[in-house]
Amino acid sequence: MPAGRSAPAVSADLEIVLSALGPLPAERHAPPHLFVTVGLPGVGKSTFVRRLAPAVGAAVLESDVLRKRLFGIPVHSNPESARLFRAIQGATRLLLRDGINVVIDATNLSEHDRRPDYVIAKETGAVLHVMHFVAPEPIVRERLRQRLLTAEDAFVADEDVYEALRRTYDPISVLHTRIVTSDPAATDAALTLLINAVRPLTPAGAGGIA
Repeated sequence: MPAGRSAPAVSADLEIVLSALGPLPAERHAPPHLFVTVGLPGVGKSTFVRRLAPAVGAAVLESDVLRKRLFGIPVHSNPESARLFRAIQGATRLLLRDGINVVIDATNLSEHDRRPDYVIAKETGAVLHVMHFVAPEPIVRERLRQRLLTAEDAFVADEDVYEALRRTYDPISVLHTRIVTSDPAATDAALTLLINAVRPLTPAGAGGIA
């Protein structure tokens, strides 16, 4: 491909990703916070994110949704994924620089996948929160089976995908929060911890009416 040919495509992809987000949170943060999910299909990442994002005023970049917006009928090839995540990373930079908290909702199983997010957090001065989601294998497999029964899409992660992705997981090299989604109390505690990292509780006796 001739030099410079890829730049317009990336710019167009970035525009599509940003337009797919809809109205952005009005609140601005200094510093902003970047939340990154890590976990296999069926472990409950998106369910948790749906609770977290409104509580911390974050824009959500959900890879599955954005892949469909970019490609219509995705084939999940490596070149397709590279384009998708270039656009997601570009959108993340812009949002964080504008003081908007961001959640990147994707599997992010390898350090190769996660490293650009670490770099973006450092470049933008964002507080990085890596969230590692886990659940017992029988529970995950049952969730995947139920998902297949109700899926409207041609491509939905099934047990074969789960098995293939398990082999790509790398240990997380940075400080992270482990979230066991099969334990509601532990899940709620992790949610509270992350919300408080963005919105610290006011100490008793501080503020209020004298």
